[in-house]
Amino acid sequence: MDATKRCGNRRPRVERLVSAWNQGIREDAESECEADDPLIGASAEPKKRPRTRLTDEEVDAMRTARAQGVSVIVLARRFGVHRGTVWAKTRKG
Repeated sequence: MDATKRCGNRRPRVERLVSAWNQGIREDAESECEADDPLIGASAEPKKRPRTRLTDEEVDAMRTARAQGVSVIVLARRFGVHRGTVWAKTRKG
């Protein structure tokens, strides 16, 4: 039996993954604004805050927003930190 018949619809997926890999390793991949394959965007690394401390103003804003009912996840995304950091900075006591 032919391998393509055994694998069914896996081949197009493998081809898309190979395409995404090849586009990701090209030297000029960062200069393009749009990826040709939607898998490129899905596989992009999440943006993280560089290892810098939160300023006192940011912590105060975080505490105020948390007191007003803004979720930890929303604040973590807004400030670019882990949700555990939000919990630690907004914990009472």
